[in-house]
Amino acid sequence: MTPELTRDELQNRIRKLELDIERLSTHDSLTGLYNRIAFLGQIDKKIASYKGVAGEKHGTLIEVLIRNIPRISGTLGRHVGDYVVASLAARLNHMTLPEHVTGRLSQDQFGILLKDVDDPLTAMTIAKDVLKLLQVPVDWLDRTLVVDVAAGVAQVIECEGESATLLHNAELAVKNAIQHGAVGYAFFNPALAKTAKRRGDILHAMQESLDHGYFEMYFQPVFDANLKRLVGFEALMRMNTPELGKVSPVEFIPIAEESGLIAKLGAWALVEACRVASNWPSHLTVAVNISPEQFYAGTVTIDVHNALQLSSLPASRLEIEVTESSVLKNSESVQVQLKALQELGCGIALDDFGTGYSSLSYLWKFPFSKLKIDRAFIAAMDDSPVARGILESILGLAKHVGLKVTAEGIETLEQQNILADLGAHFLQGFHLGHPLSEAQLPAFFLSQIPRETVEAPSPKRNDFSSLFYKAG
Repeated sequence: MTPELTRDELQNRIRKLELDIERLSTHDSLTGLYNRIAFLGQIDKKIASYKGVAGEKHGTLIEVLIRNIPRISGTLGRHVGDYVVASLAARLNHMTLPEHVTGRLSQDQFGILLKDVDDPLTAMTIAKDVLKLLQVPVDWLDRTLVVDVAAGVAQVIECEGESATLLHNAELAVKNAIQHGAVGYAFFNPALAKTAKRRGDILHAMQESLDHGYFEMYFQPVFDANLKRLVGFEALMRMNTPELGKVSPVEFIPIAEESGLIAKLGAWALVEACRVASNWPSHLTVAVNISPEQFYAGTVTIDVHNALQLSSLPASRLEIEVTESSVLKNSESVQVQLKALQELGCGIALDDFGTGYSSLSYLWKFPFSKLKIDRAFIAAMDDSPVARGILESILGLAKHVGLKVTAEGIETLEQQNILADLGAHFLQGFHLGHPLSEAQLPAFFLSQIPRETVEAPSPKRNDFSSLFYKAG
């Protein structure tokens, strides 16, 4: 028979249960650190202590992202990822730091609130020490697991009085560290918030763009380098909204890729480019850039087939442009899709050749029919004999393997002549023609019709004013 508890013993047990329940509600079960809600509560408590107090607000938040936890969990199992997280949390618990609280913000994020640190140099030193400790590999059975971490540092004085803002500032700093920081950590600064807002505004506009006509296709002319004749256009997507005005593709394309909108935008671009090109003279082609994310989604073949079917454009008049980054990841899947496009009759061009991770194996593994030399080589050619030598090598290589070459970024007459002499097949750039809207194309076509149709003299070497012609 269980002996009856005294009043004091019963109260002690109840109190212990209350403490256990409170701990379970405020602490992460895996690591024993504060959970996200409780950690944010600690930040709010710290911020509230400054209300009505003169002087600067002390306190610094360090957010740590364990970048490869998803990969470890996906490869070896969630239990291994949890083991790594728990091991790193134990290291944090044993660090000697100024007065602080530590929390687990998500599956792969920790937060460290340094309650009285406001000196950037001190915060930087602590962030470096944290990264150094956490980057030590973790042993799991017979494996040694490398840990990839990044940190963002944000100060309470910049958080405008709430924990959510401070945490957001630290997250922006982490992203900046990943994108630009070779040392693995970065400090928050107001410019990051401004950039984040801009990106958010662009994303919001893109989500409405196709329904409101904020996107438009422009077409930059491409000329035959030897015959000096117009042979086609490259289709270029442009964004223009009432609130943001004109937004460069350099801005909106990466955002579209990160957000998953690029597949929808890419499919629209194919349909629109083919629709416009179907109204051109039958010898003119159109080239459309395909994002790596479109290939990884596996929808390119369907999108191209749909665009050709809707427009009745022959596949032979459509050229698909891919970058080297497209073939670096999931190369077998990309190869299958490119071969399907080739069998459909489309041309395949490798864009920006020579600027990324160029591998000659690309040229025989993938069904390319054309190389596009990046404009960086063209610009450097004027001042660098090495750049010109590389251009000559690329053109020679292309000739031996039977590939056509387009030189883009032609901005001067001299560049035009040099590339033609070196053996480039096609030329493209502002010197030859700026991108044109669909509404501007009829006038451009008229400008290419010879003024003298009878006994017209042969065009001069550099005269593109009378080069428009029809097949046959």
